[in-house]
Amino acid sequence: MDKANLARHVSAMTPTSPRFSPNGRRLIEVLAYPAVQLLDVTGPLQVFASANALAARAGNAEPYEVRVVAKDGPTIEASAGVGLAVHPLPAVSTAVDTLVIPGGDGVNAAAADRVLVDWVRGRARHARRTASVCTGAFLLAASGVLDGRRAATH
Repeated sequence: MDKANLARHVSAMTPTSPRFSPNGRRLIEVLAYPAVQLLDVTGPLQVFASANALAARAGNAEPYEVRVVAKDGPTIEASAGVGLAVHPLPAVSTAVDTLVIPGGDGVNAAAADRVLVDWVRGRARHARRTASVCTGAFLLAASGVLDGRRAATH
């Protein structure tokens, strides 16, 4: 990125104020859908679980409340045939700190699901920060969340 655009880019990407759940912890939602890549869900879950464990060992309150959410449930079959227990999709306007959109073989079907795409679009507007893992960027793109923004994936 060139220096002329750097300040504008940093300003556009600066997160808004934190969205705390009623218990004072930051709510993290990881979206699941059929054939989601198991590692794309469990990797972020483990990062936040490890942060909670480190905080607890230091005598502090756990800072994160993590939920796996899905349009259909109570379980979703992820890659490798593993079933994930999920919470229903929350209302788009409820407070959330971070929304994580994983990728996987099911991302194209998820990106074609108008209900799910509309939810991602609305939920991202109310999230302090939105992130994707790998091909989850395609679901963000389908929802319009990436319109006018630079994005990178591997």
